[in-house]
Amino acid sequence: MESKKIIIKSAVSENLFDIEICAKEFIDLIDGFKENFINGLFFVLTAYYDSILAGVLVAEKKIRQIDSLEKIIPNIYLNLIYVNKKFRNNQIGKNLLDSFIKIQKQNEIASIYIKLPQKYQKGINFLKKNNFQQVEKIQNNIILELNLWNDYGIVDCQTIEEDLNDLLS
Repeated sequence: MESKKIIIKSAVSENLFDIEICAKEFIDLIDGFKENFINGLFFVLTAYYDSILAGVLVAEKKIRQIDSLEKIIPNIYLNLIYVNKKFRNNQIGKNLLDSFIKIQKQNEIASIYIKLPQKYQKGINFLKKNNFQQVEKIQNNIILELNLWNDYGIVDCQTIEEDLNDLLS
């Protein structure tokens, strides 16, 4: 028996029609999705299961004004992970999320945030199983975060002692 193959791809504007067919009712909930997607303001991954579009992930890098250290740390906001009902329980959502996290680490994003309705326990549990932590509760929504910078983004550093020796020489 041949096993089904999951392929994750970055979406391009030509995929818009297929994305809308796959997740229409959820895509419509994202303000200005069509225009912003075409203009490259959304990061979208698609999941193909046996060559059929079965899932979509939509995220948005929000640019904040720089007025404190907290606001210059690069974050991305996950708007949607959707898997068509016909294809659920095939690890498609997990593959989408894992690919997304890997790409965000490569892009040196510090944190991924998502806001979900408190009543959406399946989604909350899925994200918590994938290391997201609840950071806030606002009215009937829960904000979850996945911190990707365990080292606060420090790529290379020298010890203070070395710097002091250079200054004193």
